[in-house]
Amino acid sequence: MPRTVSTDFIEDLKNTTGILYPIYERIRKDDNLMIAIRRNYINVYYRGGNILKLTEQSKNSYQAFFDNRYITTGQTISLLSTINKQDDARNWVDSFQALKLTMDYYFSANCKPEREFQQLVARENNDSTISNESEYFITDIEFADTELGARFDMLAIRWLASQRKNGCNCRPALIEMKYGDGALCGNSGLFKHLKNIDDFIASDRYAKLLLAMESQFNQLDQLNLLKFNPCSNQTKVKLDVNVKPEVIFILANHNPRSSVLKTLIENTEIVKYEHSERYDLRFYVAKFAGYGMHSDCMQTVDELRSLLKCQQAM
Repeated sequence: MPRTVSTDFIEDLKNTTGILYPIYERIRKDDNLMIAIRRNYINVYYRGGNILKLTEQSKNSYQAFFDNRYITTGQTISLLSTINKQDDARNWVDSFQALKLTMDYYFSANCKPEREFQQLVARENNDSTISNESEYFITDIEFADTELGARFDMLAIRWLASQRKNGCNCRPALIEMKYGDGALCGNSGLFKHLKNIDDFIASDRYAKLLLAMESQFNQLDQLNLLKFNPCSNQTKVKLDVNVKPEVIFILANHNPRSSVLKTLIENTEIVKYEHSERYDLRFYVAKFAGYGMHSDCMQTVDELRSLLKCQQAM
């Protein structure tokens, strides 16, 4: 089953007469909100948390959901559970500021920096003033699919600036974000991710993931949520299962005085992954400040080793 929403859902969002248009319009004007496309529903993210889940129940009827676990201050929030007309959607839009404040309180006690930074990366590369210059477009954050047995912090499509004339010149990128050096080890550490990803790409489930990424990209494009100069023939993005993907680690706020990353990179266990036949392992290193992602920002394990040695010598 494709990871998409229906044509009616898309039209209800982007058409000025659509039932969901007030929500779509607010999201387009708010850099702190983003849409993620799921199977027959969308998530609207704020600071990496789900401020609204919209599920299509039937034609022109949507179930709306806010997770009450974010409510920690004892207040009562009255929200419509069904959206059947634009006034219902406006009711939700009017609630967004209160919901944001509620989530701010929650995150102050339950910090989720990795998720928040994932959304920031998506905004920078998909829908900002520099997005057309980026070479990676984020199709999803917090990807989790029980049918595929897959979880990724982010999924992206690499589309080089020099190859935008053809939607087939794309490459999948599977991204994990690690916030701080403490996230590099343990059950969710570097080697655990690499082992799981290696097993997943070797399975027949991987081809289904690529179809999901294609669908998500093309529907985000339909919703004008990706800023880039499209190819003149309007070719849709197409991913080839025979093209090696990139597996990218974004190491947010690495401490250059820490030896944790250097120890991991010099561990002999990483050798089998740095020369994998199934994917190209890369580490994102920003060009100056910011999260705009370019192919030149992606370093091999060997290049990262050299960079860390230079830092240690300074």
